[in-house]
Amino acid sequence: MVSVTKISDQGKMSLPAQIRREAGLERGGPVLVSVVDGEIRIRALRQVLKGLQQQAQTVFATSGDSVDRLLQERRTDAQRDADKDA
Repeated sequence: MVSVTKISDQGKMSLPAQIRREAGLERGGPVLVSVVDGEIRIRALRQVLKGLQQQAQTVFATSGDSVDRLLQERRTDAQRDADKDA
């Protein structure tokens, strides 16, 4: 959808409801605002975080690393340190 809107004297702009719905923006919800190649981009923060989580899952799935593996390594390190102190 394409829409024309105005920016107020205070720098505020209203986004039409249909555009907010299509973009997944909720009233009062946090958004990420950026400028990319001269365009203003507004994205719901939860969608940005979801995308980052998906990217991380892809990276960890192909690297063989995982949170479970990291936690197990930390537990092993902690146990080794405890054994040294005993």
